[in-house]
Amino acid sequence: MKREKIFSLPPNVFFAGLTSFFNDFSSEMILSVFPAFFKAVLRSGAESLGLVEGLAEAASNFFKIFSGHWSDRLNKRKIFAVFGYALSTVTRPFYVFVSTVAPVIGLRLTDRVGKGLRDSPRDAIISLSTPAEQLGRSFGYHRAMDTAGAIVGPLVAYLILRIYPGGFNKIFLTAFVIGVFGVISFLFVTELFSSLPKKEMIKTHFAAFSPRFKMYLLATFIISAGILPTAVLLLRTQDAGLVIADIPLFYMLANIAYAAFSPLAGKLADRFGDRNVLIGGYLFLIATYAVLDFSAHVLILFIGFVLLGLFFAVTDGVSRSYAGRLTTPEVRGTAFGYLNAAAGFGALIAGIGGGFVWQQFSPSLALTFGICILVGGTIFFAVTQQEEMF
Repeated sequence: MKREKIFSLPPNVFFAGLTSFFNDFSSEMILSVFPAFFKAVLRSGAESLGLVEGLAEAASNFFKIFSGHWSDRLNKRKIFAVFGYALSTVTRPFYVFVSTVAPVIGLRLTDRVGKGLRDSPRDAIISLSTPAEQLGRSFGYHRAMDTAGAIVGPLVAYLILRIYPGGFNKIFLTAFVIGVFGVISFLFVTELFSSLPKKEMIKTHFAAFSPRFKMYLLATFIISAGILPTAVLLLRTQDAGLVIADIPLFYMLANIAYAAFSPLAGKLADRFGDRNVLIGGYLFLIATYAVLDFSAHVLILFIGFVLLGLFFAVTDGVSRSYAGRLTTPEVRGTAFGYLNAAAGFGALIAGIGGGFVWQQFSPSLALTFGICILVGGTIFFAVTQQEEMF
């Protein structure tokens, strides 16, 4: 018997969103204090932070290809997602024992491997659970829940650091407990199976995708190469003379803007088209870098991180729904794997290169390079995603 909807959403979409709320509550607690943790405990800066985040994204992307492809071949997606969430969660208490950058690389790699295992199969479940005309709404809801957790997490981290200065261990242990709830929530998701015979499902090689989807992947890679890690951008707050405990608040600010606008972004995509909405989102990020490059005054930082949140709101869920419209159900997991990989390998370049330029030269130069890459990538996306080209 078909399960009733929950708050007008398919049950799988609802529970996947609930899982993302708890998981991001947990993971963003840690990520929001990374700049402070690197400075106060690890005695490192933007270069090390960018290296850690860049390598972590590379590991994540390799497994995103693997998980998407094999979830399609095996016609099983839930097991990949559950194991991925669990793997990420178990890394969090081990930050208590680290005092140098090297162990952090190992923990972040393991955490991101978990993300790589879960993201593509989870996105495929959401896509397969939703009618085509409501894809934007479902992914918008999922992103909003994801970001709601990302708001609460940094807020809790801020409060812990205010009450217990230097209390990073309390943050790591709290994050672990919250993450366990996320794993439990995903157990309520129902497995979905493709109606195609298994022998047909193995034909998920790259050549099977349309030219338009391939150009979309290339555009995603170029644009992602210009997206500096948020943890690195948060270092800009140091130039404003803020105390370490205040850093998570700006991460929370970006996520508030993200959560507030995510559902509307999905509806706009359904009404006006994913391509147009994505272009608008890329312009938000270009404006973000221009603002952050202009000044490190608190008010300017406020505007910059609001714009950053709008960028994520407009592009994160919509990029997935757009990929869903360009591909067929039987290869949906593989398609999301390639999409996530394109974004992640671009992020590898942005993390390592951007962090190096930020620390060795200046934040302004890193932001300028980012703007140049984003402008080129946006133009490439706009041109190659025109309907009349295919």
